[in-house]
Amino acid sequence: MRPIKGLWFALVLALIVPAVLDAGQIYGTIVSGGQAVKGAGVEIKCGDDAPVTGSTAADGSYRINVPKQGQCTFALPSYEGRPSAVIFSSPNPSLYNFELAKVAEGKYELRRR
Repeated sequence: MRPIKGLWFALVLALIVPAVLDAGQIYGTIVSGGQAVKGAGVEIKCGDDAPVTGSTAADGSYRINVPKQGQCTFALPSYEGRPSAVIFSSPNPSLYNFELAKVAEGKYELRRR
């Protein structure tokens, strides 16, 4: 029975490892005027893939796994002007803290902190 258990373990490991190697985690916080931006919808789009979505917690923090490495666009689609920023996903977790600033005509922009 031992060879079968070892075979199953190797098979499961072979299926999980490639998925983990391709994924990157983007995390950080979003604040506005010194206060946490809570419950804000977040969208991350990498290349031609469909966007990955999430939202900020009560403390303004977010943590989103993206399927692709490389240049991505981080956006807050529910805010006027659809504020966005260029970010980069890698195999290691990447920290991006932002400040949501109101600019002319009621629109917003994201600034790195």
